[in-house]
Amino acid sequence: MSPILIVAGTRPECLKLVALVRALRACDGPRIWLVSSGQHPQMVRDTLAQWGLAPDRELAAVTPGSVSAQVRWMRDRVRMVCEELGPALLVVQGDTSSAYAGALAARAAGIELAHVEAGLRTSDPMRPFPEEPFRRRIGALADWHFAPTPGAARNLLGEGIAPARIHTPGNTGIDALRLALAEPAAAHAPRWQERFDELLVLTLHRRENYGPKLEQICLGVRALLDLNPRLGVVCPVHPNPAVGTRVRRILGGHPRIVLTTPLEYRPFVQLLAQARLVITDSGGIQEEAPYLGVPVVVVRENTERPEALTCGNTHLVAAEAPALIAAAQQWLAAERPSAHAFAPGAPFGDGRAAERIAQVLVNLAAHALVPV
Repeated sequence: MSPILIVAGTRPECLKLVALVRALRACDGPRIWLVSSGQHPQMVRDTLAQWGLAPDRELAAVTPGSVSAQVRWMRDRVRMVCEELGPALLVVQGDTSSAYAGALAARAAGIELAHVEAGLRTSDPMRPFPEEPFRRRIGALADWHFAPTPGAARNLLGEGIAPARIHTPGNTGIDALRLALAEPAAAHAPRWQERFDELLVLTLHRRENYGPKLEQICLGVRALLDLNPRLGVVCPVHPNPAVGTRVRRILGGHPRIVLTTPLEYRPFVQLLAQARLVITDSGGIQEEAPYLGVPVVVVRENTERPEALTCGNTHLVAAEAPALIAAAQQWLAAERPSAHAFAPGAPFGDGRAAERIAQVLVNLAAHALVPV
């Protein structure tokens, strides 16, 4: 049986593919090749190592340049691996440059493409950029679509994708959360209790918030601390200088703000579970928070995860200090929301999506016609 090739290049991709790689390797099926695209090589190594995994093949690190140039760089190298290994299927996850490059490589090599976390859409085809254009383009290229929610599946149907090509297994990120929560607490999670009484977790990384919006968010957080003397902040600072420089300049030195390096997944989940409130522009946290019973203020213009807004623990606000403060104060005055169980009907699935996807992929690989 020809192998299945899985491409990943960023930390979020790895986290959302860990359970799938494990499930596929537990099957009596094809060889699984996990390929690091070269987008963030060290971050891929570090993230996979937390789960006892490593890339089977590491491609050359992306050279500095425009987003389109980086996509071309990865596309060409993934295509060469496809031509060498002759996979039955190529699997990409999400909406990153790596995912789009993998999709283009599959099309160029004539290999069937499976898209995990398919069908996420905002109302604006160009925002957030480049994630929204990437996921729409991947959707047009993919042969098989694994939608994380019924809403995502409806988006695909509305774009003319045949129902037989769409599966709705749930979100594999919730699989990773379920696995993390089943393990003992991480001893190296940040200790904040000695510095303040209530925890606000802050994470920022989206391109759409670079510049003045990022400053507005940080100023809003400082104002929140002035209004709430029991509250303190832990912020894992994203390594991108466009984020880190401003975050450190505005938030650094405050006695109730702890700036850390990016955390491993398990200690970060532990930190989230302890939070009184989360302020973020992350997509993954919008999915995880309902299962932890943590309220979230999402500082973005729109979201491709409307389920987060309807499950009762998330506010979407503009990246402006007054709007952020008003939403945060509302949550801080309210009771903590109840956590959703890992069960059918939960907003993003029951935490067993990978097992369902693996069964479909193994069956597809067994019947795939591989180009000579």
